[in-house]
Amino acid sequence: MFELPQDCIKQSVTWSKGSDFMDGSPRYTFEGRDPQNTIERFQVVVYTEREREFSHDNQKRNFYYGYVRDNEKECGDTVGRFKTVKEAKAETLKLFNLYMETEA
Repeated sequence: MFELPQDCIKQSVTWSKGSDFMDGSPRYTFEGRDPQNTIERFQVVVYTEREREFSHDNQKRNFYYGYVRDNEKECGDTVGRFKTVKEAKAETLKLFNLYMETEA
């Protein structure tokens, strides 16, 4: 039986790795909430951008951003420019929980 994810505060989640359909860059989500694949009210994704760390630097590296969207209210927020995916996941989960608190 297929169960829909619950919109509630999460203490911990299992992140699943996917890829962006445009450029193949890694992205992470939980409970199938990736905005490119779901119609859930609350969408969550951690995505990767290749950027320069400093403006004078020619080398690019991966930076991670978190994004949470509420489709019903048509609003979303982005957190980040994190150097590690672990930090991006933790801050994105905090942002998701903030959305759940304001919804309650």
